[in-house]
Amino acid sequence: QKSKEREEQLEEMIQAYEKLCVEKADLETELGEMRALVETHLSRIRSLEQQLRQRDGGSFPGLGSQDVPFIALHPNPGLSHVLERSGGWQSRGLEAELEAARQENQRAQHREEHLKAECERLQAELKHLQDTREQEQSERDMAWVKKVGDDQ
Repeated sequence: QKSKEREEQLEEMIQAYEKLCVEKADLETELGEMRALVETHLSRIRSLEQQLRQRDGGSFPGLGSQDVPFIALHPNPGLSHVLERSGGWQSRGLEAELEAARQENQRAQHREEHLKAECERLQAELKHLQDTREQEQSERDMAWVKKVGDDQ
């Protein structure tokens, strides 16, 4: 009966081990997906930041190429105010999109950290189960050797 209980425990441990292996594989897949998502968001953030730099660096979207040199050579406070108002909605949109991308990136990074921690926890649990399994196998081997010795 004791042997049967040990076999049942071993079977439960094997099932738990297999379950942990599947969970670990799933988490690693999800972590890979999250990393790809983070890379996508970082790329988008870089693109948006570049667009903002270009906007702030003197390029005015929506103006003809003839207007830009005139504006650059003949600054006019009233004209710059009009340009700010006409291009402001675009810059606000870009800034809002940039902020949204940054927040999504931050959420993805938190999720990645959570998944890494979960993966590490599962690896530790897996190691513990393997160690316990090895110990029980060793104990069974010792008991079998003792039994064979007693029988002889």
